[in-house]
Amino acid sequence: MKILVIGYGSIGKRHAKNLIDLGCQVVLLRHSNNNPNKDGYREYYSIKEAIEAEGALDGAVVCSPTAKHLDDVAILVERNIPFLLEKPPAHDLAAAFKMKKIIDKFVKYDIAYNLRYYSLLSFMKDFLPKLGGIYSVRAHVGSYLPNWRKNVDYRETISAKSELGGGVHIELVHEIDYLLWFFGLPRRVFASINKISALEISSDDLSLAIFDYGGRMMVELHMDYLSHKPLRGLQVIAENGTLEADLNEASIQYYEKTKGSADEVFKLPEGPRFAETYIDEIRNFIGIIRGEGKPLVDIDSAVNVMRVVDAMERSSKEEKWISLN
Repeated sequence: MKILVIGYGSIGKRHAKNLIDLGCQVVLLRHSNNNPNKDGYREYYSIKEAIEAEGALDGAVVCSPTAKHLDDVAILVERNIPFLLEKPPAHDLAAAFKMKKIIDKFVKYDIAYNLRYYSLLSFMKDFLPKLGGIYSVRAHVGSYLPNWRKNVDYRETISAKSELGGGVHIELVHEIDYLLWFFGLPRRVFASINKISALEISSDDLSLAIFDYGGRMMVELHMDYLSHKPLRGLQVIAENGTLEADLNEASIQYYEKTKGSADEVFKLPEGPRFAETYIDEIRNFIGIIRGEGKPLVDIDSAVNVMRVVDAMERSSKEEKWISLN
């Protein structure tokens, strides 16, 4: 199976390695030569060039800068090439709706929210009905951007550059995806997104948001590039008790209201093994290519994430609640 990997930054390199490990052949499409191809993959600078040189492609993984996703996907759909699209699907809401029009009738695709493959989150989603009515949720994700990628200058990454679609609320958009997966779209959103620190970046490094579910439930979401101790967690306060998940420690504690103490209801002894979620994601994509699988994240779900991102950005700029009705 021959797969075109579009973009060769850190995530492109990860996907290329996983494809090779799963028995696929990889060729590259480069938008620039900033990252040297030291792995010996044949490389091209347009999809047309790659097809002419390689013949038929079985699929593509789109890891280009977010602002280039729309153009890349349009060509793949036109050529009927199955694809895995890195999150987020587009750089703004208007582009996301254009993406939806392009993809709507296309079957063989998936959108790469790899945390959907994390067994802790699947367990938590299944556990939520046991909690009864949910009152409030706190989600937190943060880590120090210069430590994200070994031997990479953080200032040169997409994460650091707003003009390429970077920014903490975009780079850490997995949290928004799983919150919508758990609870659906909020009725309205309030957010403050800012560049706070002395990091040498043009993108925002701190985002604080509140999702209001019509007075039924409230969600607080904290996202940052600043935490020197990496944090990723979720607390759900509900009628029957409180559920606390530490995604980095791969554990969930449940404080049942009648007990006053916690029970560990989920634990992966080997730790979170986030790397395996990327492998499972590629396995699912290979199944889609073969007609044996379906998208774990469809374009409608991805557009809803972008609706929330857009509402957060507008709220921060206009300093007011933004309705999603």
